[in-house]
Amino acid sequence: MKKIALLMLVAGICGAANASVTYMPTGVQTNVALTTVVNGGWTQCYAATFGAIIGTSGESVLNACHGDNLMMAGRATGSDTFLVLAAADYADTIIDTGKTSNTHLANGSAWYYSPDWSWGFTAAADTVENRQCDVGDSPTSMCLHTVDFTGGYRINNIIALNDSSAYEKVFFVSNDAVDPGVVPEPASLALFGLGAAGLAALRRRHAKRA
Repeated sequence: MKKIALLMLVAGICGAANASVTYMPTGVQTNVALTTVVNGGWTQCYAATFGAIIGTSGESVLNACHGDNLMMAGRATGSDTFLVLAAADYADTIIDTGKTSNTHLANGSAWYYSPDWSWGFTAAADTVENRQCDVGDSPTSMCLHTVDFTGGYRINNIIALNDSSAYEKVFFVSNDAVDPGVVPEPASLALFGLGAAGLAALRRRHAKRA
């Protein structure tokens, strides 16, 4: 019984560390509470006003955000509600669609990304008119410049946000499994150590009896 209890403890610790995302929205979402995102298994990895430059390839974001899934969101600065957001597998959000109006469908949203051009998403059925950022009339979209001398550009129909401090771009990551780059909390390490030590002791007792 003791062995079973210890195995359940270790499994519980590992299960908690490998907890899946509970909020994985399909398609573009609007007016989403911050608590919905955070309580749904997402961790903020980058936030800045629209006036901030994210780099030629969006490296300010990509260097800070590592996980299985990536979420791009836009809000009024400091707001607890996101005006728009979309999420997809991390790799799908950065497929190079070129300096064109082409998009890549991922998790119900049309994504586009190109170094020294733009990065964003829109509703799957909407058309992107990309002129270094989407200037189309989609009411549910977001676009950021990946041009190394300017910020910007839009949240939904709020456009031309270059140099704006009134709105923010926020990125989140989530992990379906333990991210090797994430160090577990000390308490989790301690519990895991206790569980491992207990299993080792049980093995030693079993070996002596044999």
